[in-house]
Amino acid sequence: MKRGSALIIVLWVVALLSVLIGGFAFDMHVEAKIVSHLRKRLKAEYLSKAGLEYAQALFIHSQEVKGKGDSDEMKGKYWYDSAKRLRQGYAIMGLTVKLGEGTFILDILPEPALRNLNAIKDDEDWDAIFTVGGVPDDINLRKELIDCLYDWRDPDDDRSTDGAETDDYYARLDPPYKARGHKATVSSKTSKVMTPDKMVNLDTIEELLLIKGWSHAILYGGYAEDGDTNSAPMTGIADLLTVSPEAGETVNINAASKRVLMTLPGIDSTLADAIIAEREKGGRQGLTGGAQISEDYFYTDVNNLFSRVPELNRLTAEEQQRLKALGGTASSVLRVRSSGVVHGVEYRMTSTLGVTASGNGTAQIRK
Repeated sequence: MKRGSALIIVLWVVALLSVLIGGFAFDMHVEAKIVSHLRKRLKAEYLSKAGLEYAQALFIHSQEVKGKGDSDEMKGKYWYDSAKRLRQGYAIMGLTVKLGEGTFILDILPEPALRNLNAIKDDEDWDAIFTVGGVPDDINLRKELIDCLYDWRDPDDDRSTDGAETDDYYARLDPPYKARGHKATVSSKTSKVMTPDKMVNLDTIEELLLIKGWSHAILYGGYAEDGDTNSAPMTGIADLLTVSPEAGETVNINAASKRVLMTLPGIDSTLADAIIAEREKGGRQGLTGGAQISEDYFYTDVNNLFSRVPELNRLTAEEQQRLKALGGTASSVLRVRSSGVVHGVEYRMTSTLGVTASGNGTAQIRK
């Protein structure tokens, strides 16, 4: 009897120890996984930073590249094709560089390749942007969005027909807040507040979410109403817009995506494809991997665009005039997204690069 009791006690002790040891081993396994992930994440972060430095180097070299007159020695540099592409106003998408046990992936997009939200003046332009973004073709909805945006930006408190001002809408919310342009005054120290006859600029694309009628689905895609799966989902408009003050009103036709091109006057899917096909003859779109530009196919100006894409001459006179006014090729400011990847762990960073004239007359790269 005593031996049986002792055996039972021993079995209970062994079982208890097994549970304790198993729990300890599990904790060790989880902690090891966490430490491993954090280590990879730290490496991915530094790879991402290396990518930003690499992009800055490409931008600096792009200021040195001239094109056909470049020496054979310069053309043999590892950075030449990418720097040349930036010089010509192109975008670079998915440029992958292996470094150590990981890689960094660069997307470099000229800011003028997007529509400058703060520079859009015509309702027709907004209508084209809404169409590309899949916003329902509802005149009342689109007019409300545009009127509320204008009321948000203007310095007066006079509500547009379908708009909203601080006193009659935003001040009554919980919590209340003021429209961006509410009683704005002229200031010479900041570019955020403009003269009373003009609009106040938005600082970020996400600021649109503060404006009446503007939703997350309109900006980033999704259904107009939660649970409404009967209608087609919106694709969003955030990828079409920028608020960079240096982007200007014109759109860089050498770097603009198909969706951005389709927001320009008279440009449909077929014409956008034709524009991209003509400018990308020399290499794969985006210069991913080791693709090279064998010849110079970038558009030198809007007139060059019309001469090389004859289908554009079929547009109406008004569409041609507006397209020539909005089309450009300049890109002095770049948006850089760098993704560091180590064994499946990714870390992303974004930055902007531009050129600033210094006091001695030379150009300096700024971040």
